[in-house]
Amino acid sequence: MTGRSTRRMTVFMVAALLGLHLLGGPADAQDKKESPVTSFLQGLKLGGYIQAFCASWDPGTDTFQLRRARLVLNGAIVKDLSFKVSFDLAKSVGLLDAQVEFAPFREAGLRFGQFLVPFSLDNTTSVADIDMVNRPAVVDALAPSRDIGSSGRDVGVAAFGRWSIAEYTLGIFNGSGLNKADEDSHKDFSGRLVLRPAKFLAFGGSLYRGERSPAAGEPLADRNKEGFEAQFTLDRVLVKGEYIHARDGLVSKAGWYATAGVYALPGKVQALVRYDALDLDRAVASDGTHIVTFGLNWFIAGRTKLQLNYEIHGLQGGGREKSGLLAQFQAAF
Repeated sequence: MTGRSTRRMTVFMVAALLGLHLLGGPADAQDKKESPVTSFLQGLKLGGYIQAFCASWDPGTDTFQLRRARLVLNGAIVKDLSFKVSFDLAKSVGLLDAQVEFAPFREAGLRFGQFLVPFSLDNTTSVADIDMVNRPAVVDALAPSRDIGSSGRDVGVAAFGRWSIAEYTLGIFNGSGLNKADEDSHKDFSGRLVLRPAKFLAFGGSLYRGERSPAAGEPLADRNKEGFEAQFTLDRVLVKGEYIHARDGLVSKAGWYATAGVYALPGKVQALVRYDALDLDRAVASDGTHIVTFGLNWFIAGRTKLQLNYEIHGLQGGGREKSGLLAQFQAAF
């Protein structure tokens, strides 16, 4: 997608949303009486979480680690206009999210800045809320922006909303990762559509189309991805899974995962098992890997929890690569 067509599309989306907002009529009398400064300060919310981690690998090393220490600030600027900023302080101050949302309607809104690329169920789930200590290998390796080490985030603009049973997000991004200018004249496209025909059931798909140079000075190569997802949650039971296919240049990659879980104590203790498989070059036989993870989550209060995992890493050609016992305590506020 060229820079000129991207600018035209962005201007069109902004103009359309502003026009629809104006048609909605003036704010009510109560809104007019409120002090903008007072309203802004009352709407601010500060939160965050700290994740302390330890692991024992065979073969490998035993380690303690402060994996994440994140602060999140969000709030409303004026009616229908909100913002979110988040930082990770674990190693050095790093900006993760810096987004502004204009959402005059449930069916149509606009988000711009730096935020999670709309692709995949797990990719768009906060790391504070994922089922296991680690994300599935296929998501870490193939989801856009995670595949280049940028925590699933990019700089761009996206339209989003909900209509009946459908929830959508469509965005245009640099394709370069966290807080980086575009490296070429093309923009990457990403979209995700989820259908929720029942409260306990959701399924959908994701699409990514982009280009990226494998190395400085080399010509651009396709960076295309497709994903499919499904989730079933009823009472104490959880079942979900995803499949992702990616093509980087001439290399075809694919992987999938399936997770099943049940609450032994509703809302407090959850047992899970997950199988995920990854093949980073489908043209090469027996080079894939798979991971079986057994998990136990103890939800102490809100998002504060203790997670215990046992991972078994295997090779597609047969045999065990390694196994490890992982523990992570998350303190959230």
